[in-house]
Amino acid sequence: VRGHSFVDLFSAAQCLSWHYQAVDRRLGIIANGGGPGVLAADWVHEISLELGRLSPESISALQPKLSPLASLTDLIDLSENACAEEYQAAIEAADKDRQIDGVLVVYSPRPGTDPDAIAQALATAKQRMGKPLLTCWMGDATVASGRSRLKAANIPTFRTPDAAVGACGNIASFYQNQQPVPSPHLR
Repeated sequence: VRGHSFVDLFSAAQCLSWHYQAVDRRLGIIANGGGPGVLAADWVHEISLELGRLSPESISALQPKLSPLASLTDLIDLSENACAEEYQAAIEAADKDRQIDGVLVVYSPRPGTDPDAIAQALATAKQRMGKPLLTCWMGDATVASGRSRLKAANIPTFRTPDAAVGACGNIASFYQNQQPVPSPHLR
């Protein structure tokens, strides 16, 4: 995995130390609002990952469990007031969907939401997941205990969407770099 800056280098080292099973390039993004989620999705395309999208079957199963304001068209936008149960349902749907290789959860603090409960829901969901789960827990004082809960559950957490997506890119690059290269002499 190649880093182009010290931040990239340390992010790559941190990602590889988590010993995630190598995955392909389709990253599903779950967010509680369009802004940070869209920034993450834009960065997915910048670093040559693909935005993992839920299948129509997954959307049909997940939609009744979410707020009517949720959008499942591209990224999984749970809406600003998403609760822990909605995050957990979305993570489980993304984990089961074959069109998603890894999951990034972006949390932006909103009045009336509970970052600790949401972090605990992620910790619970991670125990049953077969795909990498990374997070972007935006903010500082209001999310500090949630961020600590994620770290205690060995869930990588970043402060910005681009850093989190970059970490997912490092995991995917490691996977790609481990694939055998066909020899031109074996044709």
